This record gives sequence, structure tokens and C-alpha cells, in this order.
Amino acid sequence: MQFETKSPQKISVKESFMRQRRFVNDVSHELRTPLTIICGYIDMLERYGLQDPEIFKEAVSSIKLSARNMQKLVEGLLFLARADQGNQPLMKFPVELDEVLKNFVEAYPSPRLQISKLVPCKILADTEFLNRMFAALIDNALKYSPPDSVVNIEMEVNGKIVTLKFIDQGIGIAKEDCEKIFDRFYRTDKARTKVNAKENSVGLGLSIAKWIAEHHDIKISVQSEPGEGSTFILTCKTCE
Repeated sequence: MQFETKSPQKISVKESFMRQRRFVNDVSHELRTPLTIICGYIDMLERYGLQDPEIFKEAVSSIKLSARNMQKLVEGLLFLARADQGNQPLMKFPVELDEVLKNFVEAYPSPRLQISKLVPCKILADTEFLNRMFAALIDNALKYSPPDSVVNIEMEVNGKIVTLKFIDQGIGIAKEDCEKIFDRFYRTDKARTKVNAKENSVGLGLSIAKWIAEHHDIKISVQSEPGEGSTFILTCKTCE
């Protein structure tokens, strides 16, 4: 079995300019939404908050959620900015992938994760970045799945090839969108309407996961159909 990871493509000056312009527009849009919410609820607090405990509670909750969304956005932007400039150094060592995954799931703040198959194997990787990639994939899976569903994780080893699957029971992804969802800020209204409408996705998690995967020589892909859930697949070689 052979596989290839995609190497960064060379782009023209014009395409680079267009991407930068689109990126700035996307960032502006993403920041505008939580800032508008925060300002709106601050105005509401000033007018009615002290007299109405329910309004006060709603306003504080919404401001907190919007602030967290902004924090995630800024952290994601900083990560990708450093990555684009080549300032995201990786410290790769042989690590037990099964142990890293097990420890991550045990520490993850949700009971909706289930490891159905785990096989001992060792790969060359930066554990911190692996955990960040796992978090991005699992956060995405939970976000677009019913609140009572479980994300199932399977690991298989065939010779020197490791396959890791994150299987959700969510709303699925249209075929034409499966490659695009790894693009920064990409969304599709047709297939990726959030199950939890209150949660504002910043559209960077899967881009970060892809960057980490590619810099670990890991192939990342997705298999999905609308209404049938999604399976994100990581494939790499062992270092044993």
C-alpha cells in the first residue's frame, strides 16, 4: 500500500494577492459577528441588565461565548500565520501513537468519545501537534453531530501503514465539498449547517489539522454523504 501527501503548490503573485485579500475579508467577517453580539448585549445590560436578572444572565452568557469564539479565532490565526512564515517548528520523536490517542481521549472534556479499536504502533511525531490535530477533528465531529451521539475512533495497522478513523453520526458533507472543507474559513450552507446554532465556527480547525497532518507525512481525507455522517481518515507510516 502506498500513499502520498500533498506538497504545497506554487502559486502566482496574482493568486497570492487574491488569497491574501480573501483572507483579510474572511477575518474581518469572522470578527465582526462576535463583536456585534458583544456590543449589542453590553447595550442591553446598560439599559435593562440591573433590573432583570434573566436579561443579565442571557447577556453574560452570550458575551462569554462570543469572547471564546474570538479567542479561538485569534489562536487559529496566529497558528496559521506562524505556519505560513515557517515559524511553527516541530519536535519529532518516536511516540506510541496508541498511547497518545488514549491519553488524549481520557483527558478530552466530553464523554462522547469511544475508542473501538486500538493497536500498538509507533510513529515519528510531535505529541503536542498530534493532540492539536486530534482536537480539531473531534471538535468538528461533535459540532456537526446530534448531542446524544458518539464519535467512534478506530485504529488499524497493516504492515507499516497506520490508519486512524474518526467516525461521527452527523449531518454529513456533500461530495463536492469534501476537499474544500480543509480550506480556511470554508463553509457550505447546504451540508454543514451546525447542529448547535449558538456555536459559531471560525472555520480554521480543519485547516490547522491539515497543516499538522501534512507536516507529519500523514495523509488526511474524508468520506461522507449528506445525512450519513462523516469519517475523517489519517494514514501514515510507522517508524518501527
